[in-house]
Amino acid sequence: MPRSRSRKVPKARFVAIVALIVVSGVVAFLVACPPAPSPPSSRPPAAPGEPAAPTGPVPMIPEPLSARPPTAATLPPERPQPEVPGLVSIIIDDAGYDLRELQVFLDLPLPLTIAVLPGLPHSAEAARRVSAAGKDLILHAPMEPDGAQNPGPDVILTGMSPERIRELLDEDFASVPGAIGMNNHMGSKATADEAVMRVVLGYLKERGKLFVDSRTTPDTAAPRVASSLDMPMLQRNIFLDDDTREEQIADWFGRAVEEARTRGTAIAIGHVQNRGVADILRAAEQTLASQGVHLARLGEVLARQERKPAL
Repeated sequence: MPRSRSRKVPKARFVAIVALIVVSGVVAFLVACPPAPSPPSSRPPAAPGEPAAPTGPVPMIPEPLSARPPTAATLPPERPQPEVPGLVSIIIDDAGYDLRELQVFLDLPLPLTIAVLPGLPHSAEAARRVSAAGKDLILHAPMEPDGAQNPGPDVILTGMSPERIRELLDEDFASVPGAIGMNNHMGSKATADEAVMRVVLGYLKERGKLFVDSRTTPDTAAPRVASSLDMPMLQRNIFLDDDTREEQIADWFGRAVEEARTRGTAIAIGHVQNRGVADILRAAEQTLASQGVHLARLGEVLARQERKPAL
């Protein structure tokens, strides 16, 4: 037993010596390498009476995304802008004589405008059917021609008093209820007469109705008078069926499509008695989109033309 105790004493001393050496080494390292001082604060000293600014490192506040300059990664992908299609508006004149002829056009699932003659046995019923079919309805107002043709009842003549012209327009619109405007039936002489057109266009402007010049004469006064009245109006570009052969109707319709493609809009006029016009429209419906155009209402064409910059 005494022999065993004598061996434990040197071991304890050895452990104590090792611990003393480790502690001395740590102290010596701390003395030789003191910690770096904190950087001075960039905050200005507090003014008298104000609380002192907190000490310590300034917290990093993330910059808002809206303040960062856009990069290729943050910008939204560009989307190709669709091309604006050309607009072709089709007016079908001379409705009011034969309801069966009219029905052929009303059955077409297209945004057509139907121009109904006033004072005929079927004028009011034609107007009702046009509205019921969802087509645009306008008055096809008889106006004095240059030649000896008969425009039909309620014709507006040069030399008439303004009061009589307004009376006739009242009667004409009453016989075609729901019409949103009018175009001229014949009228090469009357539309070239500035006095007549000032009365007609003034009447339409007062009632918020549209005028489409059929342009039966290059001497028409309508654009000049409309401009003086600050009144928007539309003009026919193409007659589809001066020649009633189907290949000729197709050719003129093709010209209307090209006009819309190159100039943005086109207005073409056909006649209700020409079944070939309906056949061409039905066949063309499937191919118009691929040609960069679509059929449109008169209001769409007018809106497009009003947005055009002056040439």
